[in-house]
Amino acid sequence: MSSGPSPSIWSRPEPGARGASHSREEIAAAAIRLADAEGIDAVSMRRVAAELGAGTMTLYHYVKNKDELMELVSDAIMGEVLIPDGEMPADWRRAMAELARRSHAVFLAHPWTVDVAPGTEGGPNGLKHFEQSLAAASGTGLDREGMLDVIFMVDDYAFGSILRMNLTGDQFDQDASDGWINDRLARLPDLDPDEFPHLLAFFEGEDPEDLIRRMVAAVSDEERFERGLRVLLDGIEGRIERGWK
Repeated sequence: MSSGPSPSIWSRPEPGARGASHSREEIAAAAIRLADAEGIDAVSMRRVAAELGAGTMTLYHYVKNKDELMELVSDAIMGEVLIPDGEMPADWRRAMAELARRSHAVFLAHPWTVDVAPGTEGGPNGLKHFEQSLAAASGTGLDREGMLDVIFMVDDYAFGSILRMNLTGDQFDQDASDGWINDRLARLPDLDPDEFPHLLAFFEGEDPEDLIRRMVAAVSDEERFERGLRVLLDGIEGRIERGWK
């Protein structure tokens, strides 16, 4: 007979102080240091144990498997997103903007986090982030579904901005981008104007290489993130004023 799924790490107390040399926060911090330095694929029970100066079997005293380790990592990352106590803006728009900026900054500091599977809502920081999101969205006066729409829209924007940067990051590296740009430049003269009229018109009257390099630079332009956030919040505010139809 199946015993069902294992209890979450959050349902278990931390090992007692006498038998514990490392806290969950220290374990998560060690894993995050590895991921920041070498990428998320470098994070393993063995590597984290070594980072802590402990044996691999010792780490199993704290976490049962890598899934639990990643729960600790994800919740620690969520802790960086949290607005400090007492600093939540009263205005819903300013509050949602602050949550978006903090999420964007954390993704920017730890770009590998976009490859970590979601599911941190059960951790203390994940729960508090959702509480803060609901507190911010409650100022809109919308019902539950409306508040969730607003929260997810803002989260998706913050997440998507970093996803775009991650997908293009290697090819847009200053040292690696020349080949990518030269390949696009070489293909432009061969484009059929009947098939690509808008693309060719976009380049008309411009130095193609200069324009492509400006497009590349725009990917990581922080002002573009702020412009997009204002447009998104303007749209949400307008929908609220029109009755969220």
